[in-house]
Amino acid sequence: MTRISVVAAAACALSFLPQAPRVSAVRVDRLLDVTSGVIRERIVVLIQGDRITAVGPADSVRVPRGAEEIVLRNLTVLPGLIDAHVHLTLPGSPDSAAAAELRAGFTTVQDLGAVDTAVFALRRRIAAGAAAGPRIAAAGLWIGVSGGTCDFNGIGVRGVDAFRARVRDQVALGADVIKVCVTSWVAPAFREPQRYEISDEELGAAIAEAHRLERKVAVHAISAGGVRAAVRLGADAVVHSAFVDDSTADLMRRRRVFILPTLHSFEPRRGTPSMDSLFTRMAVLAKRGIPVAFGTDAGVFPHGENAQEFASLVRLGLTPLAAIRAATANGAELLGWSDRVGRVAPGMFADLIAVDGDPLVDITALERVRFVMVGGRIVRRD
Repeated sequence: MTRISVVAAAACALSFLPQAPRVSAVRVDRLLDVTSGVIRERIVVLIQGDRITAVGPADSVRVPRGAEEIVLRNLTVLPGLIDAHVHLTLPGSPDSAAAAELRAGFTTVQDLGAVDTAVFALRRRIAAGAAAGPRIAAAGLWIGVSGGTCDFNGIGVRGVDAFRARVRDQVALGADVIKVCVTSWVAPAFREPQRYEISDEELGAAIAEAHRLERKVAVHAISAGGVRAAVRLGADAVVHSAFVDDSTADLMRRRRVFILPTLHSFEPRRGTPSMDSLFTRMAVLAKRGIPVAFGTDAGVFPHGENAQEFASLVRLGLTPLAAIRAATANGAELLGWSDRVGRVAPGMFADLIAVDGDPLVDITALERVRFVMVGGRIVRRD
């Protein structure tokens, strides 16, 4: 073999060796630590591949030679945001919906209901790099009674065995969480506070089967009676604002059962007795310390407008920091992903956003996203 062919063969062999993950150093003027609530100045976030390896003052973090330098001046950096209640298959193209969520700074979402399995295919495309989008936890099909609120295209079921089977089917398809519909909407819940549309036996069977398969259960429950039954039977989260009674609120606080208010989606319908009563009740509940996770029901309104929910939460009575924690640390806890998202810390996914302004002073700054990184990849840089 000639010397040239030996060199060529060696080069070819080397091309198949694992390549060291890319190293990046993000230099930021201001970093919001969502755990302490403190804005830290002149910070370096060191990233290797898709994970954060170090976070600290610029003069104490050693940046390896050859690292890509990313400088974010006059912006506030936060962890990528988490919306724990979206519908990526509503309306239109799931790929467009996912891209809009990501550009708005939501690097993780939980899809809570669909009429088919398209969201699982979308999740695979994003993971393979064939589509731009956030990290997705998905529920698959809504699960509700035939003829009920979530019987879209005839997907409702009846009977204990059918509910158990539907849970098993969705988990087998790849569901990370189970969504069960317990009640109707706001006006009926206001008129008949104790009414809900699923039997305790069906609801209990669905929750028990999901927990047996190590999946959490989010319930669409708005009436006081529906929320009480769902929490008593073991639900992990209540989606939408709800007429929660005091004793159930106390139980939710003790058990860390989250509520996902979806206030922005309800705002256009304020002015009716039922909706005004709901907002009044939610303001009371916010003071009782129910755990709040950020959820918007995006898909009911245009994807990418999710951050408008922050202002609604603050008007309800949450502090700006509490609203931000709802979309970071609390969202991560709800998903069971506190070890990977929701904070800017070593070992976490390199999901970062930068906004124009200080969100602790002006919560609408979160509507002015200028930079988005997901898993160490820059997907927006204005």
